[in-house]
Amino acid sequence: MAWPEQDEPLIARLKVACWREAYPGILPQPILDGLDVGRSTAEWTRALQTGIAWLAEQAGMPVGFAHARADEVTTLYVRQADWGQGVGRELLHRAFDEVACLGHARAHLWVLEENAPARRFYEHMNGRLTARRPVGYARYPRLMEVRYDFALD
Repeated sequence: MAWPEQDEPLIARLKVACWREAYPGILPQPILDGLDVGRSTAEWTRALQTGIAWLAEQAGMPVGFAHARADEVTTLYVRQADWGQGVGRELLHRAFDEVACLGHARAHLWVLEENAPARRFYEHMNGRLTARRPVGYARYPRLMEVRYDFALD
């Protein structure tokens, strides 16, 4: 589990690293170039006050994290070198467990529409595609994300 007032800088560094590995060609380069660990740390300070996060390690090194709030898995990232090793599956299950503990029978998440590896993973995890919307970048109105819903039985 990630600890508020302790793990925010670590999560921020992981997020920036994961975005720079996974999103070239998916997100516009100016977005990737503008990533800032300090700004991300502040965002995670707020996020850990309203949800719960888990960190995954391999050989003592942080390689991924997930965050859930209410019935939404807001974030799931794993370093590219650790894809396909079960890290994402374990993190997603931890997030689902938390959502279920809060009394929800279903969970959902949003993923970039063009992120084919993540979409295959969520479909493999029995996610059902249910919606599509703009991501919300004013300069990039065609950038879309899709929603996957999961039954937690």
